[in-house]
Amino acid sequence: MNKGSSNGPKIHALPILMIPFFTIFPHSALKIPPPLPVLPIPSSPQLEWQLSSMALFLHFGPNTFTDSEWGTGHVNPSVFNPTRLNASQWVHVAKEAEFSTLILTAKHHDGFCLWPSEYTEYSVKASPWRNGEGDVVAELASAAKEASIALGLYLSPWDRHEYCYGKTVEYNEFYMGQMTELLTRYGDIKEVWLDGAKGEGEKDMEYYFDRWFSFIPQLQPGAVIFSEAGPNTRFIGDEAGVAGSTCWSIFNRSNAVIGGTDPQYSQGGDPRGHDWVPAECDVSIRPGWFWHASQVPKSAFKLLDIYYKSAGRNCLLLLNVPPNSSGLISDEDIQVLQESKELRRSIFSNNLAEKGLLNASSIRGGNGNSQFSPYNVLEEGIGTYWAPEEDQCDWELYLDLGESITFNVLQVREPIHMGQRTMKFHLEILSRGRWKNVINGTTVGYKRLLQFPTVQSQYLKFVIDKSRADPLISFLGIHVDRFSILSRASNTNSQTYDNGCQVLQPHPYNLTYMYNYILIFGGLLMFIFTIRYIS
Repeated sequence: MNKGSSNGPKIHALPILMIPFFTIFPHSALKIPPPLPVLPIPSSPQLEWQLSSMALFLHFGPNTFTDSEWGTGHVNPSVFNPTRLNASQWVHVAKEAEFSTLILTAKHHDGFCLWPSEYTEYSVKASPWRNGEGDVVAELASAAKEASIALGLYLSPWDRHEYCYGKTVEYNEFYMGQMTELLTRYGDIKEVWLDGAKGEGEKDMEYYFDRWFSFIPQLQPGAVIFSEAGPNTRFIGDEAGVAGSTCWSIFNRSNAVIGGTDPQYSQGGDPRGHDWVPAECDVSIRPGWFWHASQVPKSAFKLLDIYYKSAGRNCLLLLNVPPNSSGLISDEDIQVLQESKELRRSIFSNNLAEKGLLNASSIRGGNGNSQFSPYNVLEEGIGTYWAPEEDQCDWELYLDLGESITFNVLQVREPIHMGQRTMKFHLEILSRGRWKNVINGTTVGYKRLLQFPTVQSQYLKFVIDKSRADPLISFLGIHVDRFSILSRASNTNSQTYDNGCQVLQPHPYNLTYMYNYILIFGGLLMFIFTIRYIS
């Protein structure tokens, strides 16, 4: 091809057309660093624990055979004889119901040990089960490992059998000896569960909790320790599985005393706390904690309600499902667990926001930065998130669903490895040309689920009103729950704090954002056209 004298003008035109392109992406090769975490933040074991969302509690022992809740400690070990015990069934039931951890009562208040402890004769070795050669903890640990399910163990500090209970030093040594057995014989233990329960009129006894809490991580560094005051996860303050509508993972351990913590403080946590101690909600599927032939499980609808008020309020749900006297989880309990799983799946497996168009009031690093794009909130996991520009006073996400859709559940998550930030938020819909408030919320944390009377709209606005620092959102879900019945609107109001902004934006589209994209694509097209013209 003879280009002739046309080379001159085409070469001169190139830098002129490229100027807008390079102006739009002045630092295109450089990543914008993430914001600094806001302390406190979870440890690696705490983070793994929180992401698991639900655990299954297994209360099992002599009480299962004597129709009791609190054993006396003097029942003959011969009563413990589960003729069909199958730990693999327990694990299978848990896995099928989408529970990722099992916690076993290795020793309850009666002092009977489900493993052959060398510190007492009051254990499975004195029972007829497996001819005295059995080990429930070992069988469960093996089944859990094979199925890749995490294992936790409960060792009751209160022991109604052990003769040295009440002799402070001697019993604390005894307790730590048993704890050592459990944490060195059975592989990885992901949670050590203990409490300060003790009946009225029992012997005075001082538990050396601080020494236990320092000792346990030496044996199981990957385990979280549960108690009323942490150190790693805390009691929610009730045994109904209900967290406070405001629930911080932040806590002050110095304000908590095992056996004497204000339940309201446990339920709500502390936005000014110095420790990361997320809450665990324990509740039983039956009226009692141990299996009783006369009792029936809660309905799947009741378990769904508990799920909203526990896992849906930034907590881990610990659901007790006690094995029966044959050593199996009962069929009626399994059926309820399966029905409950199907209810959750039918609601949360479909995110109506998934195919929507998203926009934000601002984006960290500028509107063209995909690293902190609002579209990150449609991805599962906490590794990606929407981050607004620094030092802004409006924190809003806009969602166009593409068509008018009915819904009644909002799901919000924060990347908790960056700290818990959101203090107050609300959701609005565009209705008849005006923004209408649908629901108010306070804390978010790992997962927040809010129910409200069914509404219908194409356009939504999620607004963060107050935050401890620039807010970060890792997930936003819009769902339909066709099973729960709300007796009234569920506006969640709570006390407010400082450090907030409240700047509302009147339209679901940020024009600056759209204009920048027009410039970007326009410049790109001009650049491509110029290259093709030169060639």
